[in-house]
Amino acid sequence: MTFNKIILLIAMIWTVGRFFRIWRQVRSGAVVVPPLVAANFVFALSIVLVIIFGISPLHLLWLFPVSFVFGIVLLFFSFGTKLILGFLAMLTIGQEKVTIQLFYRPGAYF
Repeated sequence: MTFNKIILLIAMIWTVGRFFRIWRQVRSGAVVVPPLVAANFVFALSIVLVIIFGISPLHLLWLFPVSFVFGIVLLFFSFGTKLILGFLAMLTIGQEKVTIQLFYRPGAYF
């Protein structure tokens, strides 16, 4: 196994692990931080693009921190917010009563 494949494998395991952790947080009613969910989406998209275009997986080393910036920027637009909230709502399918707790307190940041 080459170094590039190891980087790609680690990135894929980390991303799937983060999605699983988000799923568990939603199921248990724990607090979910939307920018981290958005960053995970952006990083997953980066992995898919690396695979599709056949570029070096070493690009994931700089795309990882950039995904956090793009994930936060994504939430500034209504499409990004609807995408993330739709994903979180989709994770609650099959439960009778669910409350998604987002880490947001009005007036606490200014």
